[in-house]
Amino acid sequence: MRDLERDLRELGLAIAVPPTPDLAATVRDGLSSRPPAPRRLRPVLVLAIVVAVGVLAGLAVSPARTAILRYFGIGAVHVELVDRLPAVEPGAPLVLGSEIEPAEAPFSISVPTALGDPDAVYASGNVVTLLYGSPDRVRLLVTEMGYSALPSEVAKKLVVTTTAVRFVEIPGSDGPALWIEGEPHLLELPGAPARLAGNTLVWVPRDGRTFRIEGDVDLDDALRIAGSMR
Repeated sequence: MRDLERDLRELGLAIAVPPTPDLAATVRDGLSSRPPAPRRLRPVLVLAIVVAVGVLAGLAVSPARTAILRYFGIGAVHVELVDRLPAVEPGAPLVLGSEIEPAEAPFSISVPTALGDPDAVYASGNVVTLLYGSPDRVRLLVTEMGYSALPSEVAKKLVVTTTAVRFVEIPGSDGPALWIEGEPHLLELPGAPARLAGNTLVWVPRDGRTFRIEGDVDLDDALRIAGSMR
């Protein structure tokens, strides 16, 4: 039951519910202008109720919950749950694009004050990555994806079903964030070969960009770093 309550709370964060309209005046006008008729739900409303009940019931069962979340996205990041990861070349060099000066980025980048200035900055199209460490010994990667429309393959993750995936909340973000941890998952970025990635936090700030933090960090550290983005 605790798992169900948690899932329902996370689902509530992920679903945008419009404000309840004021129906009183509409109902009064309708009653005064036409004879009483048997009350019935509109077909669209019935369908919406059926779908909502089906989703809530499905979240109570682990296999059904996996099917519901089989394919979804956070900003420019598209996530697909699979039973088996495609094969990737082990030990392949890290490809992040061309190394640039921060001022040369296609947009004004944000830097986490919790980490300070990065050791290097890379750009590949409208994707900018802040590297902490070195390409051979990565401590942390902070990736920023720009404001303009991006192709769906810009950051497609294939997450094996044994990897933990959950929604979390980041103050000031546009909707829920996504935390991925556990078994490595596959990451595909434009202009770079697919590679295995570790723990990752993905969120969309209110300015419309998509941010991701990747590295050997736990959720608390990732949230602290995300909250310090300036």
